[in-house]
Amino acid sequence: MFSIRFTVITLFLLQLAVHAYGGMEHFRILPEPQSVEIMKGKGLHYNDISFIVNRSGEDYPVLGTMLGSLPHKERNGKGVCLSLSEKEVPQSPEGYVLQVSEKGVFITSSGQAGLFYGCQTLEQLMEDSRDFGLQIPALKITDYPDIAYRAVHLDTKHHLDRMEYYYRMVDKLARYKVNAIIWELEDKFEYSSHPEIASPNAISKQEMQAFCRYARERNIEISPLVQGLGHASFILKHHWELRENPESDWEFCPSNPKTYEFLYDLYQDAIEAMPYGKYLHIGGDEITAIGIDKRCKETGKTAFELQMHWLKQVCDYAKSHGRTPIFWDDMPLKFAGLWPQILGDETESELDKSWNTEKLDQAIELFPKECIYMRWNYGDATKPAHKRLLKWYKEKGLPVMAATAASAGDSPFMPREYTKANYIKGFSQLVVENDLQGILATAWDDGSPHLETVFRGYIAQGEFGWNPDGRTVEEFAEAHGQREFGLEAGKGKTDFIQELEKAFFFFDGALVESGRRNPAWGTTHFKLIELPDKTHPGQWTQKYQKRIEQAEKEQLRFEQIRRELTEARQEALRNRYTLDIYEQNNHLQNYPVRLLLALRDLDKAAGEENRLKALDHLETVCNDFYAMRRELDRALEDGTVDLTVHSLKDMPMEQPDGYIPDMNHHNHLSAKSNNSDWLYLYEKPMVEKILSYIKVYRQQ
Repeated sequence: MFSIRFTVITLFLLQLAVHAYGGMEHFRILPEPQSVEIMKGKGLHYNDISFIVNRSGEDYPVLGTMLGSLPHKERNGKGVCLSLSEKEVPQSPEGYVLQVSEKGVFITSSGQAGLFYGCQTLEQLMEDSRDFGLQIPALKITDYPDIAYRAVHLDTKHHLDRMEYYYRMVDKLARYKVNAIIWELEDKFEYSSHPEIASPNAISKQEMQAFCRYARERNIEISPLVQGLGHASFILKHHWELRENPESDWEFCPSNPKTYEFLYDLYQDAIEAMPYGKYLHIGGDEITAIGIDKRCKETGKTAFELQMHWLKQVCDYAKSHGRTPIFWDDMPLKFAGLWPQILGDETESELDKSWNTEKLDQAIELFPKECIYMRWNYGDATKPAHKRLLKWYKEKGLPVMAATAASAGDSPFMPREYTKANYIKGFSQLVVENDLQGILATAWDDGSPHLETVFRGYIAQGEFGWNPDGRTVEEFAEAHGQREFGLEAGKGKTDFIQELEKAFFFFDGALVESGRRNPAWGTTHFKLIELPDKTHPGQWTQKYQKRIEQAEKEQLRFEQIRRELTEARQEALRNRYTLDIYEQNNHLQNYPVRLLLALRDLDKAAGEENRLKALDHLETVCNDFYAMRRELDRALEDGTVDLTVHSLKDMPMEQPDGYIPDMNHHNHLSAKSNNSDWLYLYEKPMVEKILSYIKVYRQQ
């Protein structure tokens, strides 16, 4: 009896082992499907698939590289069969069932979008099968999105890439099941009604229409964001007569009828350019001055009432032209005195004593019911005050859409904290819990002109917008490395990204005694650190001892990142351009560290010969700044880091001839120069200061 039991147990354990080996542990589908069942029987290898057919009678969805190479006709071998059905499939038109067996692959959905996404999932399975020499196990995937509207934000007000780059961006977004883009146009679009607004390199209406068609074929809907009441510098720097404040190009006057005539012209152009979107985002946030001019004062309305009067007018226009308006919702909250709490950390018990929506309740009739209120929170949206606000909206019957951030624009060069993936996940969960209208991952271009450093946040929106309760943020980071670069997950292959994000915290203030560097909000007056006094050797090192100690730690981090990046580049199967951008940013963040350590070496050098060697080295480090800058600028402009790297990216760092910079209260650093100087707010003057210092030092 014991022998029989032992044999049975042994066989059971062997079966488990086989099951595990032939399972999904080496595959990473992104976003993570809702359900994956490993079935009995054999699966298949990617190169077993020899054809694809669509039995629905509909057009084939746009296929990826591997599936797209297959003939659309049955032949000998195993194939992929697409079909439409209302039976035994998820109710969502984007949902699908994907089954793999030794006989082939079957993808079924109730809609074309579901077939498209099923093919995207299969493409990833085939990729992993090819990349790691694995057989796709026999399986059944039942999948659908938890959030129907999963959008990313494209902000091009400070720079514009070639259109080819945006086409490739759409391909990638579709791969990760993002289904919408809200494009903030500002002056990078040729408004036919007001051509004076457009920058010289603006996108034409015809180009935008073609782009929207391309995106639509990949199940991505594009809607425009045309800013106003505030954020109107791109207009008001040309049209002073429409300003609320003559000294500012930030706000329209809401009591001037011409304000609406002008905005409606722009809305019409934007709607025509993006004909398939269901939304018109009308902005309306961050107003600094309202109700101050004569026309507004004569109305007798409060600032709050004037804001909502403007909102009602533009919402009526949107609805009459077949679009649902979206409005950034911060201003009503500010007028109601709730904004500090929304941004704060009060506990539930503290809020019980202080939370007061009386002003909002009294003004509820001012809120257009046909408007979607975009509740933006670029940090932790799960804090108690924010949850209470979502509850208030729900109780009042006001439709709400979430806005999180892949990049908030407040940190130079790179977003931080897993490209804000944790915040994206948290807000996505709230969208499902509160039945919100959808979610948008904003990506403000104030901080970095390079979408490659932001794209992991876009992909996180694809992941958590589809399945908020699936992976952890750490698991997402591993899956991202496998999908984007072909790096085997579970081995920390992309830890260098987290380390690079951490490194930029030191970079931000390494060279200043005081001041701040916030690309979105500008900088206060800053004071650069002092330089060593030749007559008091060692004094400088003593003064900046803690900073130097941190610089030494950061130098070790730089070396670690460089080693891991080198390894990743060697193992990567695709998308090396993004790795090149990370490499350039690693050299950039390390530059202040090198300066500090070179200054330390000069300060501690004993004897004239050693001091001269240290001085030569310091000069070399300073001159390296210009070479490093040229490399980074070239990567941005040409899409290349070296001549062997090819990309369609083309982002001129200099503004085109005839461009008028904004003069706005945000004080964006990018508006401060006609080239990339704004990226090096502290580094450029520090290098100039040191080079002058070296010249004087040699003469002493």
